[in-house]
Amino acid sequence: MDLQIMNTESEYEQMLNWIDNQFDLNLEPDSEEGKQLQTALLLIKQYEDLHYLIPHVSA
Repeated sequence: MDLQIMNTESEYEQMLNWIDNQFDLNLEPDSEEGKQLQTALLLIKQYEDLHYLIPHVSA
């Protein structure tokens, strides 16, 4: 997987699918593949923070 900042919903969906497949492999966190997965998760979080805003609700 070419890990880079996502700009489209299609890229986001592709990354989600790739991540789902990686979880099925039970990767070791310290392996090269595990580190790629961690990076991909950070990229997903960044995309979601920009495109899926969660409204603030005050109590």
